[in-house]
Amino acid sequence: MLGSGAFKFFCLAALLAAGSIAAQASSITYDLINVNSAAGTLTGTVSIDTTTRLVTSAHITFNDVAAGSPVFTTIASAAAYNGLGQDYISGGSNSPLNYGGQLALYFDTANLGLGNLNICLVGGPCGLYGSSGSYAQVYVSNGRGGPFYLTSGELDVANGPAPASEPSSLLLLGTGIVGGATLLARLSAREDSSLSS
Repeated sequence: MLGSGAFKFFCLAALLAAGSIAAQASSITYDLINVNSAAGTLTGTVSIDTTTRLVTSAHITFNDVAAGSPVFTTIASAAAYNGLGQDYISGGSNSPLNYGGQLALYFDTANLGLGNLNICLVGGPCGLYGSSGSYAQVYVSNGRGGPFYLTSGELDVANGPAPASEPSSLLLLGTGIVGGATLLARLSAREDSSLSS
């Protein structure tokens, strides 16, 4: 049976471990770098949840003056599967010819939380299986709104979780806490048995 000191330590250790695991759930903001299409460049940021691997917010400008340079901010749908993130981000424009548009953003989640992410381009492998080409599309009255497939670019880390939130660090912390609690419980049991003798 655990002594009162060991039991208190074990409870404290469990609370610390739970707090560390809760801190693991976080969001990373990425900048769009060198993201190009036949109609123009895309600039801005996206934030991706490290647990769900889904885009949680975005502010991306499609720099196509002829189409009114729409800004995509609304997450229309999101999914993550087979190492691939898939998000449709829509938004409006001030151009009289433009009724808004959307960005179909596919990205490789392999480095999520570890570094920059590759944007999936047409014809290139992305994720664990096959590829999906990211594209921007605008809804214009002249019918020339795309889709314009992305030809280059990546998501570069703008800010992210502290290094201590890496899964390997949490595993080491949890192992140390459990080991320490086990050792104290054994020492406490020995003290209890020697006192009762």
